[in-house]
Formats: sequence, structure tokens, C-alpha cells
Amino acid sequence: MEFVAAFVVTLLVLCLMAVALHFGRSPTYRPSRTEVLDLLQGVLDGSTSRQRWDLFIGLPVHHDPELEKVRRRCLVLQEGDDEQPAAGEGLDGLLFDRAGRERLGHIVDDLRTLIAREPVYREF
Repeated sequence: MEFVAAFVVTLLVLCLMAVALHFGRSPTYRPSRTEVLDLLQGVLDGSTSRQRWDLFIGLPVHHDPELEKVRRRCLVLQEGDDEQPAAGEGLDGLLFDRAGRERLGHIVDDLRTLIAREPVYREF
């Protein structure tokens, strides 16, 4: 009798796990353009955390090619490339030094332009 009870409980747990895996979705990172703008503004004023910045820099943005270009520009800002050196560390909780924040300001301006040119959708 104990074997049957253990078998039924195990079978029930495995069936529930199979159903959860079948109908569940994998977590995705899909930031909108305005969320990225808020993130970049937070880097400029010092309110964005290092973890949130690293998440944005570290994960590609597959759903929006223009936003992926912005992310890559931010990655070049942080890591540097052949044309520009990496931005220096900031003081007093800021992620970047003054020159890095100035370069980030140009990226923010371009993102604002991109958001302004974005078509408006209405769902009825």
C-alpha cells in the first residue's frame, strides 16, 4: 500500500511538472524604447544600478534592430573599440566619467529622435 501511495504522489508531481513545462514560457528580456531611454537617463543622473546596466549591455535585443544598434553603441561606450577608448569610471555613484556621460548624451539624443519617428499604433 505504501508503494502505491508513493507511486501516485510521484506520478502526480511529474504530470504537474510536464503540464507546467508544456504551457509555460521561457523568460525573455524585451525592453521598449522608452524603457531604454529611462535606463540611459538614469545612467546620466546616477539613478541606474550597475546590475540593470549590465543586464541591458549583456543581452542582445532581438525584437528591435534599431534598439539593438543603440545597445551596441552603449557597449562600445563601456568596452571601447578601435576608434574610441572605453569610458572611465565615474565618481560618487555614477557609472561613467564626464566624457563618457557626454558620449552617452549623444546616444540618448539619437534614441529620442528614434522614438519621435516611431509610428503610432492604435488598437480598436
